[in-house]
Amino acid sequence: MKLNALLKTLGFLALAATPVVAGTTAPAPKNPIAPAPVNDDLGITASIGYDSNYVWRGINYGQHWVRAGLNGALLLVGGAAEDGAGSTSLLWDVNYGSLAGDQDSFSPNIQRAGGSEGGNAAGIKNTNSFSRLNLGGAISHDFGPASVSFGYSFIHNMGSLANGGGLNQVAGLSGYGMNDIQQLTLGAQTNLGPINLASSANYDLFNGGWYFDVTARSTIAVTDSISIVPHANIGYGINYNAGFTQASRNLIGGGTLGGIANRQQFGLTGFTAVNLGLDFPIKLNSRATLTPYVAANLPMAGLRTFASNASSYGGYGGPQNAFTNLIYFGVTLSVRF
Repeated sequence: MKLNALLKTLGFLALAATPVVAGTTAPAPKNPIAPAPVNDDLGITASIGYDSNYVWRGINYGQHWVRAGLNGALLLVGGAAEDGAGSTSLLWDVNYGSLAGDQDSFSPNIQRAGGSEGGNAAGIKNTNSFSRLNLGGAISHDFGPASVSFGYSFIHNMGSLANGGGLNQVAGLSGYGMNDIQQLTLGAQTNLGPINLASSANYDLFNGGWYFDVTARSTIAVTDSISIVPHANIGYGINYNAGFTQASRNLIGGGTLGGIANRQQFGLTGFTAVNLGLDFPIKLNSRATLTPYVAANLPMAGLRTFASNASSYGGYGGPQNAFTNLIYFGVTLSVRF
């Protein structure tokens, strides 16, 4: 009798324990958490923009520059560190820009016909076209404390400023204009607290001459979508000529049409300019950013010398505006894909 009671009690306990054992597996939640979205970025950024003046390496090329570009990064070797240190990437960019109003800063103003320059001189004016196509690629490696890159870029100069325009139509004159630029670039960047430092050394394979620069920038967050980015850049050249032909370099250096004055030709060795600016990036959504900016270009002693020497072009109005202090502004719309 006692045995039967004991067996009944054990059977009851076994039945009671069954749902407890089964309950060790948690039931499916009523609202399951969605998996994290896969990063479907192609690593490409497209941009369009406008600059009141096109300033490149301390030189003001002209007014009303419109531009468009594509750039991207392709990861070749992933880094082992959590911050990506040790990774190697292929960087590339394609950019095109043009002076919308053909208002360049170099062309002389020769409006009269006749004279020693011949009848074609009436067609030479100081509003010539200029546009530029830039193709570049580089290999970049992240060492952790700093990243280093080495690349090549091809700059194709176009328009009447580049091909000499009316200067080459003047009787007996030739060779004015600009050559294309083919340069090798060694770059490096690092962070010092909130400041990002970037530097580059550039050698022009076709025209000769070196150009070095250092840029410092920092990002100040105003809101989740608006920031202020102050930045400063300084450049230094060694026999730097910006791709101008020999005839144009003689003229910019203080020569006359068809001749060379007793002044230095344009081939700068020394500091070029200090460029100071404020960017105001505004994040429109997760992919698009609108960035207005204002900047000041302050040519240093070397470039200011050319502003003085080339102020006349032999009495025809030279490119002093290309080498003098300038405040300019612009805006860029960029979209990441």
